[in-house]
Amino acid sequence: MTTPPRTRLERVRASAGIVKLALQQIEDELAGPAVADVLAEVLRELFDEAAPQDGVLGSLGQLLTVASQAAALTPIDTDDSESAACAIEEAAAFVTDSAGMRLHLATSTLQPQGEIHHERVHARGHHAA
Repeated sequence: MTTPPRTRLERVRASAGIVKLALQQIEDELAGPAVADVLAEVLRELFDEAAPQDGVLGSLGQLLTVASQAAALTPIDTDDSESAACAIEEAAAFVTDSAGMRLHLATSTLQPQGEIHHERVHARGHHAA
């Protein structure tokens, strides 16, 4: 007896579960006091001004952009899929623009000298260790 293929929703739920576990791991690493430089680097994994698309928030923003495109193509009863697509696209922009910029401000505050070093290293195409 073969197992029926998983549905799209089942695959998404499984993937979302993995993401939640990964975020919980990061949250566990952030529990308690931390050295400012280390905290700044952890936050850069979430959002890095030098390469916004590379961080967790950049990935979430990209996911929401794809969801927006799907919503625009989805027929709904009210024929107003464009409203749904627009709302999702605004959410994507909020994640990267608003939340991302606030994390950038935090990393600059936590590690002012490291921010300059980090930008130089990133400009050369290398990630800071």
